[in-house]
Amino acid sequence: MPPPNQLQLSVVIATLGRPILVQTLQSLVRCVGFEEIEVLVCGHLHDPDTHAAVTQLTSLHPNIRHLEVSFPVGDSSEKKNAGWRAARSDLVAFLDDDVVVAPDWPLRMREPFAEAKTAVVSGPSLVPPEVGLFARLAGLALSSPAAGYVAARYRVAGSAPVAIGWSKIIGCNMCYRREVLEELGGFDPAFWPGEEMIAAFRVQQGGNRLLFHAAAWVYHYPRQSFSRFWRQIHGYGATRVRLCRSGVEIEPTTFVPALWVLSLIALGGAALFATWARRLLVLDLALYATVVAAITLIMVRESRRMCDLLLLLVIPVMHLSYGLGSWIEFLWP
Repeated sequence: MPPPNQLQLSVVIATLGRPILVQTLQSLVRCVGFEEIEVLVCGHLHDPDTHAAVTQLTSLHPNIRHLEVSFPVGDSSEKKNAGWRAARSDLVAFLDDDVVVAPDWPLRMREPFAEAKTAVVSGPSLVPPEVGLFARLAGLALSSPAAGYVAARYRVAGSAPVAIGWSKIIGCNMCYRREVLEELGGFDPAFWPGEEMIAAFRVQQGGNRLLFHAAAWVYHYPRQSFSRFWRQIHGYGATRVRLCRSGVEIEPTTFVPALWVLSLIALGGAALFATWARRLLVLDLALYATVVAAITLIMVRESRRMCDLLLLLVIPVMHLSYGLGSWIEFLWP
């Protein structure tokens, strides 16, 4: 365990005890500068094999600690709070328990904090190269122009840190100054999912600077099946409405999928009775298909993999699930 004066970074991993947590920890152990960081694993490990592997890692590396905590309300937020309050560094990073970090991730994550005004730093979440076809397509959809401005969170676009707004923070790969967390009071246990987004908004409202550092990337394993991907994106849409209801600034582009879904429902219903509605519905679908085809071709040209043409099917799924999630949360909070 490095003494406090040599500790450069604390890393908090709020976990559900998934077996992939072991892979996350092993990637941190392999990092340049691992000796200068501490890792706090927060959560129960119900799987015996996962528990045994983590216990072995903590015995081999004293700078990895396991906090056996769980909470009946706001579990994700409270685990993060337990972790940063037990941390000893002035910089506290937060990782999901299903990521693999870049070889120099601790160094890159610390770099932007050389500027005193930097309060929060976030990095990209990339698709691992070895995932299956559907997981690959899900990751590509999220990093494509079809995902709007949030696509930048899933792509490496440059090496220098750039200033960002609160909504571009990605919760699976972020770092706070400890003093900012103390001023904030930690993550709100009453707001989940999306606790990292409301926290970033409140930090920005306090006049602090948020940065995105493309060099501090992680591989984040995307959803491996259609149903899990649908639930993930559906949750994103619902969370956006909950964020707006909580008082964050409204970003109109985030409601484009919801408006598109509304147009399909309205025109589809009217098309049963009116010719003009049928024509508008066909025009709506034709324009949408043209845009999706153009985006798919852009991504295929970058990847040079013909199987990525299946994005033609995955992108509409992403927009439908997001739009429906927004409307369901709006109508039935």
